[in-house]
Amino acid sequence: MRRILALMMLGVALRAPAQDLGTPVEEPEVAMAQEAPVAPTFTSVADAPPFEAERLVGGAPLFDPDVAVHIVEKKQFRDQGRLELILYPVVAQLNGEFSQHYGSALSLVWHLQENFGLQLTPVYNWSAQTSAFNRELNSSVSEEAQASASLLIRYGGILGVEVAPLYGKFAFYQGLLGRFQVVVNAGAGIASTEHELKPGNAAGVATYGNTGARFMGSVGAGFRVAIADRFTVRVEARDLLYAARVDRVNGCSQSDLQALVNERPSGNPLSGVSVSGSCRVSSFQGTVKSTGYNRESDLNNALNLTQERSSDVLNNLGVYAGVGMVF
Repeated sequence: MRRILALMMLGVALRAPAQDLGTPVEEPEVAMAQEAPVAPTFTSVADAPPFEAERLVGGAPLFDPDVAVHIVEKKQFRDQGRLELILYPVVAQLNGEFSQHYGSALSLVWHLQENFGLQLTPVYNWSAQTSAFNRELNSSVSEEAQASASLLIRYGGILGVEVAPLYGKFAFYQGLLGRFQVVVNAGAGIASTEHELKPGNAAGVATYGNTGARFMGSVGAGFRVAIADRFTVRVEARDLLYAARVDRVNGCSQSDLQALVNERPSGNPLSGVSVSGSCRVSSFQGTVKSTGYNRESDLNNALNLTQERSSDVLNNLGVYAGVGMVF
């Protein structure tokens, strides 16, 4: 009996509350997950505050003077549909063994696509003469290059195409970006040619005979660099190809010149000789005022040019450096 009462008293003690019912029970704290703030987005560094701008490019400190960051930017303008006018102030011949040309050129390019365009290039050589080597041959051993090597271009024009197979960008001068293209061009046109009849010497200045217009081809390649959205800089090498054969001098054929040479010893005026309508007999008459040189002396040299039956093709390789404007 005593054991039963002891067990009953022990059970009451175990069910008794551990603290006073009037004392409030503290609820366990629950940690609420908070969402991480979303970083704002900015369209450019200029729109962002300084503390945000420093994070815009992979954490690179843009405002650190010791760090330079170059960003590949979208092309600001398109060449397609635009015109480009290029001025080449000086065009110099590179392969001037028997002839030497210095001139100027102007080129108009219509960019039909980003990497393809039509090109028109007129060229004028304000200095076209035989080379110093050829003059040395003439004065030393009375020999000179044939027309195939010394035929001169006075002016001409080329119509062709331009292709830009390679292009890209580069950075220079504290991050300024430039756009470059490798350009290749080819075309065909007409050239007005002439040949030296008498070299410049003690007897007077050099005289030249017009050898007529002839077909001319052109191939070339170079670099085009675009600055901003309107200006370009170009450096190119172009090779002008044209036939060297001389059929007429000052419009006179070989038979015309032979008739004039035969008439000269008679002392009669050359104007009375029967020649073709294109022969300009007046170009072989009279004298050079500054020296008194008789132009009839050019007849023999002109006849020799037409008697040469060369089938060679002369190439005039020149360097073209100029600036352009896109509009």
